[in-house]
Amino acid sequence: MTLDDVYDLFDRIALVDDRIVRPNPADAAGQAEMWAVILHDVPLPFAAHAVVHHYQRSPYPLRPADIAEQWRQHIRDRLERHTESEPPIGDTGDGTYRAALLAERQAVARGDLEPRPVPPLRALAAGMDSAPGRGRAIVAAIGGVPEPRDGNANPRAIRCPRCGADPGRSCTTAGRRRADVHPARREAAHRAASGLPPVSDEEVQAEIQRRLDASRAALAALPPGTVTKPSDT
Repeated sequence: MTLDDVYDLFDRIALVDDRIVRPNPADAAGQAEMWAVILHDVPLPFAAHAVVHHYQRSPYPLRPADIAEQWRQHIRDRLERHTESEPPIGDTGDGTYRAALLAERQAVARGDLEPRPVPPLRALAAGMDSAPGRGRAIVAAIGGVPEPRDGNANPRAIRCPRCGADPGRSCTTAGRRRADVHPARREAAHRAASGLPPVSDEEVQAEIQRRLDASRAALAALPPGTVTKPSDT
């Protein structure tokens, strides 16, 4: 937002709340400059919408931090719904893809580019004509859907069997976004890429029991006195 944008916003705010803008012109000018600094990356249309949203749910005076927080949440929501482009075939790692990826994220955050959901596998398999968004670009670049190699796959392309994260979304633990994915999701992606069926609940329980049995056997093989039992006190 520019300084002129802030004055425009003040006029809109004054229609619903006369407590915000300072009555003294000199004070109001300094106030506008501070708002312009705090909200420099927030577009005026979004700020105007944030004003309406704030007073729909709160009787308290609007602060620039309220608008800034709504803008940050808006950006987070857009990026969460966006599937980033994969490196092009033949990428040499010279920084070109990284620069393009950064520009893509900024365009999504600003609203210049709409978030692209993960295309369904059937759309990719059907070919370029029916593959939307990112899938269409990938199919066009590589001339078809490649066969999986060495069981490698993008684990974020499938739903996480551990936390239930949807395709394209990050895994979470205790409500916090993880930097990596759950091992179960990675294993499920590898199995899917290799043409294997998902792991069943029975297989999961059998693997847990196998590990428990192995742990008990390892403990039993230790010399006496190696393991100290915890005290009851």
